Amino acid sequence: MLNKNIDYALVGHNFITFLLSIGLLNRGKKVLVLDDDRFNYGDFFTNSLTFLDVEFLRIWGELGDLSPLKNIDNYLSPQSIYFYVGKKQIVLGDTPARNYRELCRKFPQLFMNEKSGSLSLQNDVMDFNTNYNDFCSKVTSAIFQEKNSSKVSKLFETSIPSELQYHFQHFFSHFAHKDNMTEVDRSEFNALIFMTRGFFQNRLSSTGSRSEIMHLFFSLISPYFKLDHERLIRDLLEVHQSAGGEFKKLNLADLKFQSGLVKSFELESFEGIIKPKKMAFIGGYPVGLPIRLKTSTSSYNCLNVSLRFKNSLPNLLKDKKVIFSSPMKIGTDRPFWEVYFGDNSAVFNIIMAKREGTKIDFIKERVINLLKDDLAYLFPEYEFEIESVEMKFTLDVFIEDKDYLAYKRIEASLGMKLVEVLEGTAPLIFSRLKNVLYFGPYNEDALGTFSSLIEIKKWRESL
Repeated sequence: MLNKNIDYALVGHNFITFLLSIGLLNRGKKVLVLDDDRFNYGDFFTNSLTFLDVEFLRIWGELGDLSPLKNIDNYLSPQSIYFYVGKKQIVLGDTPARNYRELCRKFPQLFMNEKSGSLSLQNDVMDFNTNYNDFCSKVTSAIFQEKNSSKVSKLFETSIPSELQYHFQHFFSHFAHKDNMTEVDRSEFNALIFMTRGFFQNRLSSTGSRSEIMHLFFSLISPYFKLDHERLIRDLLEVHQSAGGEFKKLNLADLKFQSGLVKSFELESFEGIIKPKKMAFIGGYPVGLPIRLKTSTSSYNCLNVSLRFKNSLPNLLKDKKVIFSSPMKIGTDRPFWEVYFGDNSAVFNIIMAKREGTKIDFIKERVINLLKDDLAYLFPEYEFEIESVEMKFTLDVFIEDKDYLAYKRIEASLGMKLVEVLEGTAPLIFSRLKNVLYFGPYNEDALGTFSSLIEIKKWRESL
């Protein structure tokens, strides 16, 4: 029978939620996790990991004796990513040395330096890969065990081997000298950074602080993994429940507020009134819930578009993950998209400027035409006859950062900034809720999943 008096109600069905719940349960707290389909992370967050993310989860599993994370490799499958800047294709996701050499080939003016040529020698390639893997293991272990979150950036930089530091510094130096580039090179550079920061960090910006670009560089040269998220959270749910945690796949039916507090709520199952001491929402942005987030940050959301084609796709496209942007798209309402091609289908995630109340029916025809144009531009040798289309908005959130001098900062601009959760039960009533917390892209450093892991690790120990 469901416990009606609990310490924490956590809303969000994702592995980050269960990492928090298991940590709280191990400290003797009573925890209920709710899978409310109006609030969660989207596919961008839950479907992919870099090697830094993987090593952070692994050390979490080893030091916390958490079996699914100790065996995190069982939930991963290697995958290549095809980034397109205009028609220039960059294939990443392989070994660090191969990824770096690919970047040097496609963007020599950004990545090639006096030490890059040595990576044609087998021993140097092995050393590069070993240095990268050792760095990821070392830095994630140090950050996981560090209690002071303000030291994360320093730990990150001081852990980088000198050879990798040299390559990063050469890449980072271009941010301060964009004006010296040709117009074509500068446009390509901005598009590359904008698209890859969006993909790896959920941030939309053509620049970034030193710590953000450092993380981006090591994400670009990282092996890339597709995560079996559903199987991972299923196994974490078992750990959660075996530790005494509750779980309900139900929507919140009624939140009761009093004096700036959530006093109680009910579920759609009519199991009675539940009284939490605290609540936490872990994901993107609440949709259809009687709460609001106090944030002035401009953000984009994601439109998921499933296309089915009349004919089977060419073999060169099947099972291919493509991310596309161009200098012409930067600054528009739809700056980039990703797609996963199947046998005769494609699933797009289109990053779109957030517009409250946008109806899919109003934009459907224009979106289809834009995708047709983009496919014809990228793959003019193929025919794409669309048979059926399905569209829906996901719960992904992408934060826009317009600080064009960000490269002069060391730290991320949004680090450790708590976003207030407001009551939103009636028009013009937006009082702050004192016993409700939010975890997600609006209050994290701009390092994507890596930030989320650092943030939730900190809070599971201090709540």
